[in-house]
Amino acid sequence: MMRTWSLQRRVLATSGVVVVLMIVLGVAAFALTLDQILYRTSLDTARSTAGQVVDVVARGEAPPARSLSEVPAQGAIVQVVGADGTVVASSDRRLDARPASTLRPAAGKEEVDQSATVPGELGEPYAVVARGVTDPAGATYAVVVAVPLSALGDTVRTATVLLAVGAVLMLVLLLVLVRRAVRQALQPVEGIRSEVARISQVRGGGAVTVPPTGDEIARLARTMNEMLARLEKSDAATRRFVSDASHELRSPLATIRAAVEVSTQDGFDDDRDAVIRSETLRLQSLVDDLLTLAKADDGAPLAREEVDVDDIVAQEVHRVRATGVPVEASIMAARVLGDRARIEQMVRNVVDNAVRHTTGRVGLSVDTEGDDVVVRVDNDGPPVPVADRETVFDRFARLEDSRRRESGGSGLGLAIVRTVARAHGGNAVATETSDGRCRFELRLPTTD
Repeated sequence: MMRTWSLQRRVLATSGVVVVLMIVLGVAAFALTLDQILYRTSLDTARSTAGQVVDVVARGEAPPARSLSEVPAQGAIVQVVGADGTVVASSDRRLDARPASTLRPAAGKEEVDQSATVPGELGEPYAVVARGVTDPAGATYAVVVAVPLSALGDTVRTATVLLAVGAVLMLVLLLVLVRRAVRQALQPVEGIRSEVARISQVRGGGAVTVPPTGDEIARLARTMNEMLARLEKSDAATRRFVSDASHELRSPLATIRAAVEVSTQDGFDDDRDAVIRSETLRLQSLVDDLLTLAKADDGAPLAREEVDVDDIVAQEVHRVRATGVPVEASIMAARVLGDRARIEQMVRNVVDNAVRHTTGRVGLSVDTEGDDVVVRVDNDGPPVPVADRETVFDRFARLEDSRRRESGGSGLGLAIVRTVARAHGGNAVATETSDGRCRFELRLPTTD
């Protein structure tokens, strides 16, 4: 049931239960301790009185029958009992013929008892001390002192009640203070919640107020702001991705639709058939690229095998030369552990990008630097502006729309390049050569 309660209510309930248990245990321990202390005090009083009577009898200062007149009883029952159980002297006339206790210690010994009552009394407990003694004539007696414990019980009860009342008052005060402290502690959290709710209702950016305390609440607020910033960025990227994907898909679909409508009226011809095939391939390529990125976003596992990167780059050199584009190549043996199909797609995408944007030749090289295999793809076109060298790897990035549209690029090739590189523990960056040409650099960790 407590799971449905508010945090404040749960804290108060838990605090109340814990404090009540502590109070109960504390009051019980106090009552037991006080009872033991007072009982031992009563025993000490009885011992002191018995010792005085024993001294009087042992020294013969007075006959046993009159020995009690030398010692004040101080509210206790004091008796001198003979060896045959006869009461020789008693401080209470009601017990002149009845011993207050059955304790009969030997001379010089002491026995202690807690009696529920003594003869002639009803339900009044006593602490009893009996000491054996021998008078100068050689007769043996037992000096019995019974101290009533009723006053002790009253004292313990009174002290326990007062302590319990004080503890209850302290409990109420403590719960009020805890409630106030919890409410004040949760106020910043409630403020963060309300601000996040407001941000959620109003589409767009926003941040919660960070308390100046530097405590856990402030760290929570900073974490919430970081999360909101990531969500805002992700939401903007998603909206941009959907918009760009819709635009890219609309173009080939519109061309196909127009060609089909015309062909329906006039019949198919080779030119329209070629247009439809071309746009269909473009649409298929775009969908394949989107699927590749979607699988990467979902963390699809990569195949793990030894891949000769130099062979992949050499194949690209032959492919590009076959199209008539001049290629400069510098390839050394290099091997990585990864997904061969993805690495081939990554290299082909960056090479196709270079071919589309070059004004002359293309340069391909494979080298090793430390623990990395480095693939560099150069072209004679201008380098990517420094401010755009991260943006160029975004999905549907548009740095020069006219160039990309004429060449038929989808805007996803370089995004796939970086995604595949990072999936293999490497990276892809845009840079420039020493003589100012455009360069893309791929880094992959070696098998070592």
